[in-house]
Amino acid sequence: MAGIPHFTGAYESGTELAPEALRNAGLIERLQQLGLKVQDVGNLKLPDDLPRHNIPPVRNWPASRMFWDLLKKDAQEWLDTDEFVLMLGGDCSLIVATAQAHQARYKEKAYLLVIDGHLDAEVPSASRCIGAAGMGLWFLLQDRGQWIEPSGWSADRIRLIGCQQMPAETFGVEIMTLAQLTEGSIVERVSHMLQTIPSDAKILVHFDVDIMHKDAMPAAYSPSETGLSLSEAEALLATVLRDSRVTNLEVTEFSGARDTTGVYAKRLTELLTGSLAARAEASQLKNK
Repeated sequence: MAGIPHFTGAYESGTELAPEALRNAGLIERLQQLGLKVQDVGNLKLPDDLPRHNIPPVRNWPASRMFWDLLKKDAQEWLDTDEFVLMLGGDCSLIVATAQAHQARYKEKAYLLVIDGHLDAEVPSASRCIGAAGMGLWFLLQDRGQWIEPSGWSADRIRLIGCQQMPAETFGVEIMTLAQLTEGSIVERVSHMLQTIPSDAKILVHFDVDIMHKDAMPAAYSPSETGLSLSEAEALLATVLRDSRVTNLEVTEFSGARDTTGVYAKRLTELLTGSLAARAEASQLKNK
């Protein structure tokens, strides 16, 4: 388990508090109660003076690039293991670095499964300022070395589940909207999406807590009027984590600043431990 305490891609602070909030909520202890061995490697170390501004086209630039370069280096060390890796963010922009580290390890077998209420692929524009948290997939798929080193990622190796609306431009990413996801059995719908990924793939799962309705997760950085219930989110994530091809999970967009009592960190902890328990059970059955 590793913490990524940052908000370089966001307008407001809060997500940098998530790793410690989840630790304080007993995440490690709950995982150990499942019989899992947990190695906490601590947090990514970031400079104290990362730029912050609201100047187009990318908010706080070059803070995001500085952050990605540091995270990619550490993430390559974290992912250099056969053990399951749980990364606690942080805003969504971390996906640029973790996806690059994942691909460096697994090459063409690297796949990315994004569980998110949005396609974070906003295009940089000189007329408006947007945080990198809303641009991560654009940087991975569309940038050609202007902002980051060419990533090598292609849309055919990325799946998105839970998008609130079908975007006008998908950039070639296969998308299952929230309406499609909840039409019938979530388990069946997610299982169908997983079947579109090759059997020898290695999958990094990106889990944005804004996939949930604000009633279920009011401590999301941007609470949503549309989304899954807590039980639906756990059914989705548990189904994904039962898949033995999944090697890593990153959790993003939980705002410790919105959780003054710690109750929602405990709620997210229970969701994560419930889903990881399903993975452990599936692994034990497979090994029998």
